[in-house]
Amino acid sequence: MDALIIDHTEFTPRVMLDPVNRIFEFEGVSRPENVTTFYAPVIDWMTDFESDLYKINVSGGKKFNINIVFKLSYFNSASAKMIFIMLESLSRIRNMGFSFIIDWYYDEGDDQMCDDGHELSEAIEIPFNFYTNS
Repeated sequence: MDALIIDHTEFTPRVMLDPVNRIFEFEGVSRPENVTTFYAPVIDWMTDFESDLYKINVSGGKKFNINIVFKLSYFNSASAKMIFIMLESLSRIRNMGFSFIIDWYYDEGDDQMCDDGHELSEAIEIPFNFYTNS
């Protein structure tokens, strides 16, 4: 499976989904004009990745860790829904026996972004690691 890399814009985050190195990163601002259009290739990629891992799981293949890094400085409510859909996919992947670490970065003093991370973590019942940007 190929990596998916989307460069950031003024309104959209940089997305890097690298299955070889097993790291997924989301960085920047997420308030696209059309959230569905922007996130459709990301959701499709995650669905394909989940299917690939399902095949590994069924065949008894070796499990591995995945690192997910969120360094979003802002996301709107429509983006939150897309992030939640991606996290639901990760939850299903975890239920197959794969493990991952989710790192949530926020600017020091940005209580809202910190709270948003905690709410997402609780909603999918997966603990996040929280870090402040220096």
